[in-house]
Amino acid sequence: MKPECVLITGGGTGGHLSPGIALYEEFTAKNIQAYMLAGKRDARFTYLKELGEGHLLLYGAPSFTKNPLKLPFFLLAFGFAVMRAMRIIRKTGAQAVVGMGGYVSGPALIAARFKGVPIYLCEQNTVPGRVTSFFAKKAARVFTTFEATANYFKKDVAQKLLPAGNPIRKKILAQVDRDTARRHFNLRHCKRVVLAIGGSQGALRINELMLGLKRQFPRDFQETGIIWSTGDLSFRKYKDQVHASNNAGSVYMSPFIEEVTLAYRASDLAISRAGSGVMMEIAAMGLPSVLIPFPFAAQDHQDKNADVFAEAGASLKISNSDAAPEKAGPAILELLNNPSRLQRMAARALEVAKPDAAADIVKTIMSDIAQR
Repeated sequence: MKPECVLITGGGTGGHLSPGIALYEEFTAKNIQAYMLAGKRDARFTYLKELGEGHLLLYGAPSFTKNPLKLPFFLLAFGFAVMRAMRIIRKTGAQAVVGMGGYVSGPALIAARFKGVPIYLCEQNTVPGRVTSFFAKKAARVFTTFEATANYFKKDVAQKLLPAGNPIRKKILAQVDRDTARRHFNLRHCKRVVLAIGGSQGALRINELMLGLKRQFPRDFQETGIIWSTGDLSFRKYKDQVHASNNAGSVYMSPFIEEVTLAYRASDLAISRAGSGVMMEIAAMGLPSVLIPFPFAAQDHQDKNADVFAEAGASLKISNSDAAPEKAGPAILELLNNPSRLQRMAARALEVAKPDAAADIVKTIMSDIAQR
């Protein structure tokens, strides 16, 4: 009998990679051989180092293009990526290929179809992405984060959907007490802490909002600490402006927060974009949130994601156009000054959280493999 082996593929953004790593962790914890196939440009994500040596594989999956002048080059690169993925499937003996979404997963899923290997899909957002929409009919199962995703498929495909949640890495779910977490960011003296996090690439609107809140409401932030993830491109600009304002106290700023678990545990409120990955991590922490959907997300999926949490009472949704300090500031401060409301939101967040998503998905896939 062949040893059990699974190939996980996805990339392009942290929102596709992080849940893939969570699945890798769960497979390996069950003594199942697992590999992660990502794009060459994904090597910049430092948390890929969490994978075991030799278990991170890279290939040149090209991003989609509609430019007719670039189309021949895209097709050539796509073909090479498919052949590379076919060799990987053959060499590893993968019995299933799990697509985490993003253009990176496309060639590997095509390769799996050519090799007769079953494919599984994980859709992070309420509105299915192009890869999920294209491959859903051919997939053995489609694991979704939100139940509402079923509304975007016909009945024959919808019956394949399992609302398992978005897998979360074990490191993020680690238990850390608040005092220890705040000590890490030098914020133990703060009465409350706000986490501003714009995803793996940062968020200009959230950066502008946080800078404006510090400037326009200095008295309100005298006892309020901020953990602020700016993104690489904006870090120096906003750090300099905060320090120039003579109001830099109780602010921890970083281009990207490596110890995100500590940031979640240290905070009373998160201000974030509405990507599924960060939303489900926030929910698993029982952390109330203010969600500001990115208005140019494909098919407006962040807006739909935020609606789910807002309707559940776990989040306050603020549109990108309203996320200016003079508009959003009073609502955010009212929330911070209302402990009972924060407690209710925290309870609702835990209700929508699915911290066992990785375990449930792995269990289902391995059950399918065992029955073949």
